[in-house]
Formats: sequence, C-alpha cells, structure tokens
Amino acid sequence: MNAVKGVRISLLLIAILITTPVKGALSSEKIQLRLGGYSKWWLVGQWSGQSYQKATNAVDNADVKGDNEVHLSGSTTLDNGMVIGIKTEIEAGGHTTNSTDTADKAFVWISSGLGKIILGTDYNAASQVHVCAPEAAGAWNGPSIGLMSDRNVPRPSAVSTMYSGNQTELTEDDNADKLIYLSPSLHGVSLAASYTPSSLSEDNALPPRNSGLFALGLGYNGTTGPWEISASAGYAGGDLNASGATNDSFRAFSLGAQIGRDGWTFGGSLAREDHRYQGPVSSDDSGYSWDVGLMRKDGPTSVSVNYYESLVQGQMADPGQDRITVQQISAKHMLGDGMALMGAAGRITYDDEAAGPANHNTGYSLMTGMGIWF
Repeated sequence: MNAVKGVRISLLLIAILITTPVKGALSSEKIQLRLGGYSKWWLVGQWSGQSYQKATNAVDNADVKGDNEVHLSGSTTLDNGMVIGIKTEIEAGGHTTNSTDTADKAFVWISSGLGKIILGTDYNAASQVHVCAPEAAGAWNGPSIGLMSDRNVPRPSAVSTMYSGNQTELTEDDNADKLIYLSPSLHGVSLAASYTPSSLSEDNALPPRNSGLFALGLGYNGTTGPWEISASAGYAGGDLNASGATNDSFRAFSLGAQIGRDGWTFGGSLAREDHRYQGPVSSDDSGYSWDVGLMRKDGPTSVSVNYYESLVQGQMADPGQDRITVQQISAKHMLGDGMALMGAAGRITYDDEAAGPANHNTGYSLMTGMGIWF
C-alpha cells in the first residue's frame, strides 16, 4: 500500500503543479461544444458446437448488433496558454442489454507544457498507451460486439476470461472515476499515471472499501528509417473488493508492440494478472493472455488476420486452467471520409478444466456491416 500512497501523492503534486493558476489567467471565450462520435451496425450469424447445443439448449442465430456513441467535446485557451477542456461520450443505442450509465465517459482536462491532467471517468494509464495486435475492422481487444465480446458465440458459464475480458488491455477499473496524468511526448516516448480511489465504483454512488487502484503506462510512437514503430508497457495494481467480499488484491502487467512498413503492419501483445485472496475462494482470476496479428492496408482497403489465447485459473476445485482461443480474419473498405464497409469471420473455442459438453464450446461467426464516424 506504500506504493499506492506514493503514486497518489505524486499524481496530486503533478495536478497541483499543472493546474496552479497564474494571475490574470482568464479565458478568452466560453467553451463551445462540438458534436462527434460513431455509428456501427452489423449483420451477424453465429454457430455453436452440436454437443454444447444439446447440453444447454443453445441455438444458432442471426442477429443485428450495433455500437453507437455520441461525443460532446470542447476546449478553451486561457491567456497564459493553459488549455481547459471537457468531453462526454454518450451511449446511443445498439445494445441488447444496457448498463445503468448512459454516459460511457465524462471528464474534464487541463493541459500545459508540463502535460495533461484528466479528472473523471476514463480508462486508466496502462490502457491509455496500450498497443495490441493490429486489426482492420475494430472487432478486437475487447469491443462491445463480435467474437471477443462473448455476446456472439455463447461462452459456457464455467469458463473464465481474464478479469478485463478477452483482451490484453488492463481495464480492471473500467471507467470508474479517476485522476490521470499524461506527460508530453519526448522523442516519441510518453508516460502516463493514474489513480482510481474506488475501482469498482462505476455506476455506484456508494463506493466499496479498500478498492483503490493505480496504473502506470509507458508508450512509444516513432519512425526508424522506413519503419513505423509503436510500443507500450503497462502496470496496474491495487484492490478489487466488493463490499463484504473476500479481499482481492492484484497485480497486472502488459506489453505490446507494432511495426509497419509499406502498408504492412505486424504486432502483438501480452498480459499477466496475479490475484491474491485472503480467505477461501471458489474461483481465481489469475492468468495470462496474448494476441498477434498481421494487417495489410492498400489504399482504402485493409485486411487482417489475428490470433488470441488466454489461460485463466478459473474454478479452484478443478485442476488445470480455462482456455480460450480465437482466430479471426477482418476487412474494412473506406467508402469516403468517415464511412466504411466492414466484415469479420472467425472461430472461437472455450475449454473448461472440467469435462462435460456444457463446459466446452467451439463456435463460428460471420459479420458484415457499416461504420460511420462523424
């Protein structure tokens, strides 16, 4: 906990330093909000394994799935050069089940030559700089739809994912209220740090006790000759305690990189989580995940192939680990500025430690749709 206190104090000092007002630092004008966002709609077909269908009465189905957000953002510059801004991201339909929080993210930010401070609901520092495998259609690394979301091919209830879902990004605290610092980029290198007082408090006005989380991120974006390179390293640690639950402290690490040249991009990432419980538990979220991908971009068209795998401890009563694997090919064709046709086809396999057809499922998915960004 000393590390948590140290990061918290450091972030507060940086925030005070950046936001300390200068005499006469007046805004030249009131903030004017701009409208932005996106709308994605997919036609989806999914097929599960016959043994799993018979054991659980699951059925193959076709569906329409959407992911839509409206963004409101704006900023103003003070006379001393400091910039103050605001952004709100509103869920705008397309979910068959919706959370209680219509505003997905909402935060204010202040930036100067010393960096940027974000205060509100946004992803943590490790997530801010994370680099994963390249993918063409935006259906990878924890999207709200598609194979990786568990909302397409059904996941057996006994099979455990990583705590953050089917991804290598560290989002244990999701969009809970937090303080984030982003450093200026120096020769392509940037630092990020964040502190979340209550990691499980999203959509909850009464935060649980002992659930603080801090995260660190190191990112790089640059070029070496004809090569474009991006890389990241992330750390998250703290407590994930619901009120009255067994104490759960954790540490998580992530690494990622991409390298590209002449329209080709290759990359991948990995993540590791270690959970420590005080007292007996029925399930352990400890495990690791990794992904790899190759993408080709030729003019308005991009095509990618990807692979993902995770191994999670899962049920303590069963030896071994829960395993999830995903193979996917994706494509996107830009029709114009902010408009695209997208498609993805893939296979996902869920394997629990325990035997039985209800604990295993291999399924396939075919998706095609349109995306509009505004």
